[in-house]
Amino acid sequence: MGTVMVSRQWRKRLTYLAMSLFVGWHTLAMVLGPNSSATAQASRVVLQPYLSLFRLDSTWAFFAPSVGKHSQFRYVITDANGRDHTFVPNEELNWYLPTDIWFKNWYYTIIEFPETFGDFFAQLFCRQHADLKPVSITLLAIQEQPFSPEDHLRGKRPLDPEFITVDTLKHVECLNEAGSPK
Repeated sequence: MGTVMVSRQWRKRLTYLAMSLFVGWHTLAMVLGPNSSATAQASRVVLQPYLSLFRLDSTWAFFAPSVGKHSQFRYVITDANGRDHTFVPNEELNWYLPTDIWFKNWYYTIIEFPETFGDFFAQLFCRQHADLKPVSITLLAIQEQPFSPEDHLRGKRPLDPEFITVDTLKHVECLNEAGSPK
């Protein structure tokens, strides 16, 4: 009975040691992988297979992606009375949920490839806002422009009209159920 207890204790200790070594190795790989110093480059000989296998071979942007100026997707629906209704889909998302990332990726796809995906998403938004009796939809990309701390101190915001450029991506007529323009 005593031999079994000692064996279990050693197994636990070895398991703990192995897990600790793995966590240390993984941390070392994540810190040195994106580093471009001479020391880090020398360690890549040993780390490279591990970095490649788990796709950890990245730049420092891995730790803080998407820093800088961004585009924001918006769309304007023109209703049957000629009134425009502007929608900012990002504002409807909850950044605590995974859907935030999924839908933002959809919106960036529209901005990058409006000719390929614009018609599909325009019709989707037309159906989504059917209660407005939409006639057409205009897909827009709002691009941030330089914004300084002094602008912020003056009470301005990065998406105020004076700090953005509006690009019209595509204008699409909304279709009725039969597939023809309204």
